Amino acid sequence: MARADFDRRHRFLLLGRVSPGKLLDLGVGITLNSGSPYTETLGQDIYNNGRGRARPESVNRNTLEGDGYATLDLRASRDVKIGAGKEARAVTLGLDAFNLLNRVNYGTYVGTFGSPLFGVPVSARPPRQLQISARLKF
Repeated sequence: MARADFDRRHRFLLLGRVSPGKLLDLGVGITLNSGSPYTETLGQDIYNNGRGRARPESVNRNTLEGDGYATLDLRASRDVKIGAGKEARAVTLGLDAFNLLNRVNYGTYVGTFGSPLFGVPVSARPPRQLQISARLKF
């Protein structure tokens, strides 16, 4: 029985938030996945169906596995009150850092047997990103 394209053997997700004082809130997100499967192919259209995804004889679908995925995301935010009494509003100022360790998380791999790129990743997921945001609370 073959694995599905989205099948990951291991998956871990940790989300947390702490408010160490009245100064700001700190949030953390850690995501870890084992590698996703991909299929070894011949790179030829031996069945004349126009797809060119034929597998070598005795090779099952999704028998190869790519690298895993790991990311660390951090958020620092603070609510700033505007006004007083029942008319008071709050603005949340936030600073987000995604994939803080800037780890390369590969996406697609070459599964064509005989290719010089066989088993080599040819795409990567988004790199480190910094985002500043503000949100008005009613």
